[in-house]
Amino acid sequence: MNPRTFTSLAATAAMLSLLPMLAMAPIKREHNSNRTALTQLETKPLDPAALASLTDWSHPGTLNAKNTAGKVIVLAVISAADPQSIMAISKLTRLHRDFQDQGLVVVAIHPDAGFELVNEKVLAGKITIPVARDANGVFATAMHTDDYPDYYIIDRAGNLRFADIDKRKVKNAVKALTSETPETAATNAGLQAQGLDPEPAQGEIAKIDPKLYTKANWPPHNTAKLYAKNNVQGKALPVPMGNEKWIYNKRPLENKVLVLDFWATWCGPCIKIMPLLEELQDHYDGKLEIVGIGGSEEFSIFKKYVLEKKGNYAQMFDSRKTLHRAIGIQGIPHVVILSTDGIVRWQGNPGGSAFVDALNIIMEVDPMFASDI
Repeated sequence: MNPRTFTSLAATAAMLSLLPMLAMAPIKREHNSNRTALTQLETKPLDPAALASLTDWSHPGTLNAKNTAGKVIVLAVISAADPQSIMAISKLTRLHRDFQDQGLVVVAIHPDAGFELVNEKVLAGKITIPVARDANGVFATAMHTDDYPDYYIIDRAGNLRFADIDKRKVKNAVKALTSETPETAATNAGLQAQGLDPEPAQGEIAKIDPKLYTKANWPPHNTAKLYAKNNVQGKALPVPMGNEKWIYNKRPLENKVLVLDFWATWCGPCIKIMPLLEELQDHYDGKLEIVGIGGSEEFSIFKKYVLEKKGNYAQMFDSRKTLHRAIGIQGIPHVVILSTDGIVRWQGNPGGSAFVDALNIIMEVDPMFASDI
């Protein structure tokens, strides 16, 4: 521990207590070749020249000292030529609606090319959030924008806290920063500059209204042959997890959709499905955890295979086959998908399109993520 940064463990604990700990996934940034420069921009006031370069405001006066004092500001660099940006506009509008009473300002920033198309949508009432032109690309250059949409978030103290944030973490960051006062924002920005981001306390369970899970439009239960004695769809697991031994890529499972994949190294279809599972893990990283569970062979064989393959999702081994037996699995691969409240929403063989379709629906409607950007 660097003595110039922390004077004692007690001081560290006191500083950490100031951070708004969210029961969400860690707040990540996008991959950017200029990440070092972006990190240097964070925790400091935004370059006034970059803001001054913005012109042709759809809502004049959006970013002035009076309108932004003590506010959290989301700046989204978009392009009318980019399909993801078009989708982002509606999500940004919803974000503004949900958090405006908590002091959130949302702004879309567009380059010169194609600005007329966006302006037409503004005039037609199809875009209601403020939009500005990035004249000559000055703002994008200053902020090292490398893709569309890119997001930058300013805290209540006027500091740029997140530069080119992961698109899936915008709502998490907004929740964190709107929970701060201007004073704690300034303090937390200082802590962040020392390498302490406002990320969640591990193991904390997010509080979501149970009624939202009841109302969610979950996918239909799998009615095909399950190759399992027990149909656990719509129920909690018949026995809790805990008897399994972590083998590889141990990660927190709280507040995530879980795919439990029961498999073995001797199972050809199990091996064949692995690339798909890896692709899904990458696509939904931060919201989804795929966990392979072995138990149908020698531990040493399973461990050797897993450690040599080094996939991107977690692996466990249950020598007692506790969950296997509780579910009554008779054929593998066999998966169960649990929503973030711990209820199995789908069960069956992951080899068909029904598995992917069900998972996509669950990721879309799960209350933990339903309104995420």
